[in-house]
Amino acid sequence: MTSIGHLQSDLVSDRPRQGLSRRGSVMGLMAVLLPVLAILAAFCINAAQMQLTRTELMVATDAAARAGGRAFSEIQTVSAAKTAAVTTAAMNNVNGEPLQLQSQDSANEIEFGKTTQPDGVSGRYYFEKLPTADVASGAVVASAMRVHGRRESGSLSGRVPLVIPGLLNATDFSTVQNAVAMQVDRDISLVLDRSGSMSWVTFDWPSGKSPWYDSTREAGVDAGYLRRRRYGGYSYTNGHNSTTYQQWAWEDYYGLGPAPTSAWQDLVVAVDAFLDVLDSTPQEEQVSVASYSSSATLDCWLEKDLQIVRDTVAGLNTGGSTAIGEGMEEAINALLDSSARPFAAKTMVVMTDGIHNNGVSPKDVARNLVGSYNLTIHTVTFGDGADQDLMRDVATIGGGKHYHAATADQLVQIFEEIANNLPTILTQ
Repeated sequence: MTSIGHLQSDLVSDRPRQGLSRRGSVMGLMAVLLPVLAILAAFCINAAQMQLTRTELMVATDAAARAGGRAFSEIQTVSAAKTAAVTTAAMNNVNGEPLQLQSQDSANEIEFGKTTQPDGVSGRYYFEKLPTADVASGAVVASAMRVHGRRESGSLSGRVPLVIPGLLNATDFSTVQNAVAMQVDRDISLVLDRSGSMSWVTFDWPSGKSPWYDSTREAGVDAGYLRRRRYGGYSYTNGHNSTTYQQWAWEDYYGLGPAPTSAWQDLVVAVDAFLDVLDSTPQEEQVSVASYSSSATLDCWLEKDLQIVRDTVAGLNTGGSTAIGEGMEEAINALLDSSARPFAAKTMVVMTDGIHNNGVSPKDVARNLVGSYNLTIHTVTFGDGADQDLMRDVATIGGGKHYHAATADQLVQIFEEIANNLPTILTQ
């Protein structure tokens, strides 16, 4: 009994010692693990910060390149492109601070150049830098813009401080992102109003001057605008009509200054200016023409030879009502033709001087087109009689822009702006 009692007493006395031993072991283990866990946690926090910063820098750089490329396309100046890139970059935070870009050429943070595909249309694009001074002076033509977003030594924003400095003796880190915005080729369909109102011209003849005097008509015969009929009276020679004859009499015979013009004549001049701009761009554009009055026709399929487009427009005649929607339905056929390029941006430019009054609604056509095809629809209205609200809605549906011209000069400027408004994509 005594030995048994002593054994029980020893067992009871050993239990506290075993518990103390276990607690001591756990505390020792924790003393070793806690610093390791703290270091691992610090690494994770710093790694997450670095990844987030790189992502923010990529977003800011892409946005700056896209904005700069857009401004370069629309305004056609190096200074405008740089301003847009710098301003847009500053609107995006990187590690809690606005990204600052240096615009001076020596910083090499904003560059201009062109892109090539040495491996063919299925290969990647490569950026080839051009001297910025040459681009600014017009000595060379650039079609792309590259932005270097930098958070490193020498950049305005500097290196990025770590959330938890000191690990492996590091207190900050650097990161760089590049983005290239290039202008892409376009397949363009012009949709032109040739309704009767496009030919209207008002001549306010001053007293004592008239194109209907016999003396004026005889001068018109000598100038080649009129011919004498065999049995009396006059008729117009080929290529001339009442408008062109009166314009001649106004300007050349009476010397009254620039003669009034019809909306159609103003449009022909604007389209010619549009094509002149396309001839000067580094991209290869294709242009088609659809026109409408009481009905619509596809007058010219997509052409790279823009002189064919000029001749087509010059040969169209006016008269009839205004079926805008039917003109758009004809225009899409050219953009879907086999001559259309799969990687070219599709653009439709719809012009009118009046009010839609025949056929399918242009808004319904726009909804159907953008719901089925990847294209942009711009609209242009000309003069006081145009339905600006309707055409503004069509442009909104088509993801494009609405323009209104009150004068012939404004119409030319608008068509030139559309021609310069090259779409841009990010290739890097």
